[in-house]
Amino acid sequence: MFHLKTNIMRTRLTFSLNFWINGCRAENEEAIIYARITVNGKRANISLKRKVPVESWDSS
Repeated sequence: MFHLKTNIMRTRLTFSLNFWINGCRAENEEAIIYARITVNGKRANISLKRKVPVESWDSS
């Protein structure tokens, strides 16, 4: 009789997506929207090349 031993390796994948504006770099009361993509702790920041009025952005 043969016994098969199987090892199951479980991994936990994480993903998050955050958006923010840099109010310090605002021009004409408008700021560029940025996105941060995080996968398994590795981050990438990108500019969306879109502007929004600073007073319209809800940072909470």
